[in-house]
Amino acid sequence: MVVIRLIGGIGNQLFQYAAAKALSIKHKESLFLDIDAFKTYKTHAYGLNHFNIKEKVYKNNLPKWCKKFFYRFKIYKNYYEKDFTYNKDFFNQKYINIFLKGYFHSEQYFIKFREELLKDLKIVSPLKKETIELIEAINQSNSVSIHIRRGDYLLHDMHNTSKDVYYKKALNYILNHVENPIYYVFSDDMDWVKENFITNSKTYYVDINDAESSYQDLLLMSNCKHNVIANSSFSWWGAWLNTNPNRIVIAPETWFNDSSIDYSEVVPKSWIKIDNK
Repeated sequence: MVVIRLIGGIGNQLFQYAAAKALSIKHKESLFLDIDAFKTYKTHAYGLNHFNIKEKVYKNNLPKWCKKFFYRFKIYKNYYEKDFTYNKDFFNQKYINIFLKGYFHSEQYFIKFREELLKDLKIVSPLKKETIELIEAINQSNSVSIHIRRGDYLLHDMHNTSKDVYYKKALNYILNHVENPIYYVFSDDMDWVKENFITNSKTYYVDINDAESSYQDLLLMSNCKHNVIANSSFSWWGAWLNTNPNRIVIAPETWFNDSSIDYSEVVPKSWIKIDNK
């Protein structure tokens, strides 16, 4: 049995699920989702219910003495992620029951199981009429999603990286590599974006979804031909779920405002990293 403790926004939940799913496939074990944290976590809600995920919810009803017994005889183990780099020993777990806790922000944990994950991460919840119409328009053009994350990032110095130059360089790269691009802009602060983010191409500011229907924005981003992401797990997954074999994905080189954190593996090697200098 593999149990993953889910926490954070939908992007973080997807990272956690993907790593746990990969481990469960590798060891041919059942996967369970621990969503207890969302009972008291007010920032984000559990969001994997919108996907084609069949795993059961884990019910944490084992008494402490039972857990200690399992742990002592190596049939129970808590696995805590140490940092943002891939742990090569992740798949060498020899315990029957593994409880995972962490963010697992490296595709190396699950890239070998991409096809299985693409099936699991298909949206199954009903879509708005506006979303369906927008997908049709996106599929008929050289669409480029642009994600601008503000909101809670403005309150956290580590996440609030400077990106003015980054977006200018990213759009310039797109113009030099994509013929007649059409931009679809996504943000959690669309009023600010409409006033401050100007492009030289046809641009749609996608503001049809809110926090409860953000999974539809994820679907819209993944349908775009190319992606310009923020230092955000949300738009990271919008790009990773993009199945266009010729997609261009541009990501900021600076992921955190903290040089002590090794985030070198967060952005896949096949993506283009652009700095803000």
